Amino acid sequence: MNATPRPRFSIRIEHFGGETAQRPRTVVAIPVKNEVERIGLCLESLAGQTGVDLGEVLVLLLLNNCDDGTVERVREMGPGLPFRLDVHNVTLPEPYANAGWARRLAMEAAAAAVDPDGLILTTDADTLVDSDWIEANRREIAAGVDAVAGYVMADPGELMELDGCILERGALEWEYQQLAAELEARADPEAHDSWPRHNQNCGASAAVTAAAYRRIGGLPPKRVGEDRALFEMLRRADLKIRHSLEVQVVTSARTDGRALGGLSDAIRLRGDPDHPCDEALEEAVTTLRRCLWRAELRSDWKGGRLDQHRDAWVGRLRITQTDFRRAMERRTFGEMWAELEGRSPRLVRKLVIGGLLRRELRRMRRLVEAARAQARVEAAWTQGARKVAVG
Repeated sequence: MNATPRPRFSIRIEHFGGETAQRPRTVVAIPVKNEVERIGLCLESLAGQTGVDLGEVLVLLLLNNCDDGTVERVREMGPGLPFRLDVHNVTLPEPYANAGWARRLAMEAAAAAVDPDGLILTTDADTLVDSDWIEANRREIAAGVDAVAGYVMADPGELMELDGCILERGALEWEYQQLAAELEARADPEAHDSWPRHNQNCGASAAVTAAAYRRIGGLPPKRVGEDRALFEMLRRADLKIRHSLEVQVVTSARTDGRALGGLSDAIRLRGDPDHPCDEALEEAVTTLRRCLWRAELRSDWKGGRLDQHRDAWVGRLRITQTDFRRAMERRTFGEMWAELEGRSPRLVRKLVIGGLLRRELRRMRRLVEAARAQARVEAAWTQGARKVAVG
C-alpha cells in the first residue's frame, strides 16, 4: 500500500456538461501545465471516440500552475464537448510543482469520481489518443487484466524537425526496445501479457481499474517517472498488466517539454553518446538473464519450491541466506522480486549507453533470433505430438 501523505491544496473546480445521477464508469485524468497550443487537439481526440457513449465519460483536467491562456482555452471549449468535463485549477507550490504530484492529484480526483467498479485512464495534454482508445482499453480490461499500458508513438511531423543524429539514435533505440519486448515475452511468458506486446509504461496512455488503483494506494507522486512507478506498484501487488499494441496514442516529440525526465528530455539527450538510453533498454545479456531468472523464480514461488531451492538461489544471486528468507516472507511474488532486485548484485540494472547501442543491438538481434528458433522447434514438436495423439 502506498502511504504517501496527502497535503491539502486549494483547488478551484469548474464543471462543463450535464450531470448524471450515477458515477461515470470511465474517467480520463489529464495533468495540464501551460498547454494552450495543444490542449484543444487533445480534447478533440477524446471527443472523437467511437464505440462508447461519451455521455457516460468524464474527462478531468488538473490544470496546475498555468499562466499562458490554457485556462481560457479550456473554458472556451468546455460547453461544446460531448462529454462531461471537470476542470481542477491549482497552483502547486514547491516541492509539489512537478508532473508526479500533478498526475497524482488528477488520478485521485478521478478515483473519487469514478464508479467503484469503473475504469481510470490517464494521458497527457500534448497527446492525441486514437479514435478507439477508450474502447480498446475497455476490451483489454474485459479480457481479465487490471491495467493496460498503451503503445506510445512520437509525432512523426515533429520527429522530422530533429537533428539527423538524434533521429538515427532514436531509430536504433526504437528497434532495440521492440526486440527487448519480444525477448522478455518469450523468455518470461505470462498468459495475460503474451507476445506480441511492447514494454512501455508511459503516462501518455495508461488505464487501471478503480479497484486496482485503490489496492495499491494510488499513484506514487515521484518528481520524475511517476508513470513507471505506477506500473511498478501494480507489479508488486501481482496485478495483471497488459502491454497492448491495440491501445495507441501519438505524443509530442518536442524537446522543450513541461515535465522533467519526460520524453522531451530523452530526445534531447540522445545527442550524448555517454548518456544512458531509455531506462527500459538494459544490456542484452542482462535482459535475458533477468527474464529467465524471474520466470524460474516465479515458477518456484507458485510451486512452493522456494525453500527447497533456497541454497541454489542464494548462490546464484550472491546474497545472504537472511536476505533470501526476508524476501520469501513478502506477501506477493512482485514484492519478493523487487526485494531481491534491490539486494542482489547480479540484478543491478546495466543500461545501454549511446556509444554502445549498436553493439548491444547486434547482441539483442542474435538473442531474439535464437528465441524465435526455439519457439519454432517447440511449435513443431507440439504439432507432431498432437498428430501422434490423434493417430
